[in-house]
Amino acid sequence: MTTNPEPRNESTPHETGSIAMLGARLTWVIVGPLALLMVTLGIVSRGDGWLTILDVLFGVLVGAMFLGRWMEQRSGTALTIAGQPATVAQFKRYTALLLVCGSAVWATANLLGNHVLTRA
Repeated sequence: MTTNPEPRNESTPHETGSIAMLGARLTWVIVGPLALLMVTLGIVSRGDGWLTILDVLFGVLVGAMFLGRWMEQRSGTALTIAGQPATVAQFKRYTALLLVCGSAVWATANLLGNHVLTRA
């Protein structure tokens, strides 16, 4: 006769499994967004054109954030920001929002830097 395992308490945060998963999580939760903010400010303040090294760096950072979230999702231990288990639907929603919002922020930063706030 087997006993049922204790039910998992979903209100407590889960542990991150490995250093790689910790790095992936930090990339999409903290490091990526902060780096994107700095690069966006650089795009606005420099206004050097639409396809500069900062624009490429912006795309690389968005890609790194996606990759970090994807790695965590593939590990089977994906968590939400609040530390709850993440679903595939949440991963898809994150990806869609990252692409849409990232594109909008990039375009707005370039419009401001290259056209609205141009140097006289």
